[in-house]
Amino acid sequence: MKGKLTTKIIVGVLAIGGALAYFVYTAMQSAAAYYISVDEFAVKKTLAQTHTFRIAGNVGKGTVARDLKEMLLQFDLVGTDVSLPVHYRGVVPENFAEEREVVIEGKLATDGIFHADKLMTRCESKYEQKLQESE
Repeated sequence: MKGKLTTKIIVGVLAIGGALAYFVYTAMQSAAAYYISVDEFAVKKTLAQTHTFRIAGNVGKGTVARDLKEMLLQFDLVGTDVSLPVHYRGVVPENFAEEREVVIEGKLATDGIFHADKLMTRCESKYEQKLQESE
């Protein structure tokens, strides 16, 4: 009787531990995204459809198109030598603007359009001002 109880406890602990390990593993996989520039991404396009990427670049001037009904934002992410068409569906950050530096995260579709799941903007002058005020 005591042996059966011990076996059940061991099996239960192993099942819970295995499930926990699986959840940690999947969470780390989704958080592991490459962070590169648009120009570097152009070189790595062979990996693009199988990996999630974080890409930094500037919003191309005159490339922004918004569909408020569908909550779709389209723009070109511009680097030094290349540009990448981007589609983002979701809430657009308040300080999103043309020629502003942004970071996108997502995957490249087979049609050559990068489908971003996340869109983050940077405003260095705002951060520099806060640093100066705190000194």
